[in-house]
Amino acid sequence: MMNGVDKMASKDKFSTMSLDDAMMLAGFGTYNILHMLMSGVILMGMIMQSLALGYILPAAQCDLSLTLQQRGWLAAIPFLAIILTSYFWGWLADTQGRRPVMLFSMIISAVFSVFASFSPDIISFGVLQFISAIFMAGSSAVVYTYLGEFNNLRHRDKMVAFGSSFVGIGTVILPCVSWLILPQEFAFPISFLDIYYRPWRLLIVACAIPFALASVLLLFAPESPKFLFATGQHADALEVVKKIYAVNNRAPAEEFPVKSLSTGNFLYKASDSKGIAAIWNSMKEQTIPLFKMPLVPWTLLTCFVQFGIFATTNGFYVWFPSILNSLANHDGGETKICDVLDASKAAAANGTDVICDDTMNTATFERSIYIGLVFCSMYIIVGFLVDFVGKKLILLTILSVTGLCGICAHLAYNQQLAVVLFAVFQMSGACIGLMNAVAVELFPTKFRAMAICLSMMMGRVGSMVGSNLIGMFLETNCGAGFYLFGGILIVNAICCLTLPAKKTIQPSKMINVESTQNQTHEPV
Repeated sequence: MMNGVDKMASKDKFSTMSLDDAMMLAGFGTYNILHMLMSGVILMGMIMQSLALGYILPAAQCDLSLTLQQRGWLAAIPFLAIILTSYFWGWLADTQGRRPVMLFSMIISAVFSVFASFSPDIISFGVLQFISAIFMAGSSAVVYTYLGEFNNLRHRDKMVAFGSSFVGIGTVILPCVSWLILPQEFAFPISFLDIYYRPWRLLIVACAIPFALASVLLLFAPESPKFLFATGQHADALEVVKKIYAVNNRAPAEEFPVKSLSTGNFLYKASDSKGIAAIWNSMKEQTIPLFKMPLVPWTLLTCFVQFGIFATTNGFYVWFPSILNSLANHDGGETKICDVLDASKAAAANGTDVICDDTMNTATFERSIYIGLVFCSMYIIVGFLVDFVGKKLILLTILSVTGLCGICAHLAYNQQLAVVLFAVFQMSGACIGLMNAVAVELFPTKFRAMAICLSMMMGRVGSMVGSNLIGMFLETNCGAGFYLFGGILIVNAICCLTLPAKKTIQPSKMINVESTQNQTHEPV
């Protein structure tokens, strides 16, 4: 910490400075940690809203008269909304600002989630959930950028990584909240809607609470200094940096030595074309080269691998509570997962007057919490190992092992072993970040953001396709689903053999991070 004499001596030296240098001078501390926690709450709300239907739909199947295929379509709604609207939200955040886009989208998403909790039938439920998911996608497309732009270059990656860990925390909190709410037995009649307000409806509202809390916190947060600077609001950007400095150093903002921000190396340039034409030209310039040599093999590889990982992880996760619940309710001897599921379907088919059972066994929530904890730990383990053994070896190992575990989970007769294998099967999701890191090194800086955005979009297509295919397989041929998606992960591992070895991947050059173009779509 500089004393008063040093500050005065360096006043002229620091009077004008680039935004990145000013951020470095503002330091790292309390402000950055609090901002990361707020962003983490947004990420936690996003993952809870995306995956909550896995717990809600089994409990709502009687009230809404849902078949397995209908549950598959409903579970795919959040992923479909993200696929359809991510580019729009990214463009809107680049033109209108990160903070207003997130604030507006989270409030509207939470409001429509509350409306969805009063849905009397499947049509209204699906429509309201889709509208809520569209606005949920707004924060999904922007939050990583908003988090990164409040940290200097030295600490940015670390803080984004810590913020991302809230995704794993969300997979633990979601079954905890479900365990607290779903076993309750209240049913309040609402006559004008002809419904009973039961626990699954309350769970929809509970999963929107993180967005409501984050909206309140965001009211007290400023706009991103990078966006303010990019749009010519240099004085406002400097005020934000001063605030970061004041909180981190516990000093008055007036003591910050930088009095103005220089624009000499700034690369942002407004496009001559406007509106849709500007968006189309930008996307075309950055997308077409990805499908030409020498980049097209890497484009196809990253898209296919992300498709397989998302289809397996998210596709099965939305059915995970249903499968665990069927296993927990099974009273017979040792048998395979699919035999338990087929037996429950056969019992329903043979009955002439079947009573719908939408109760959730408490063992389902307990096992889901354990698996969420393992999922969180996988991120930490991969983070420690990646610098020692390299991304390629980790990808090969995790994808091949999880693929084999998926196949073996179908073949195992011991229920506990089957659940463990099934849990390991879900751990392929830890490779999503690794594939993004590989893409950073495979693609030139100019096309890197679009390449990652494209591969992540294909991954979300995989989530939607996977959840529907798995629902169809559970209805017709349960074992085929495990063989198909386990096999896809093994094929993904084989494809990763073509990746350059650790020593041959050239380190990427320093990226100029001042431009806001494409930064809102996906985290690099």
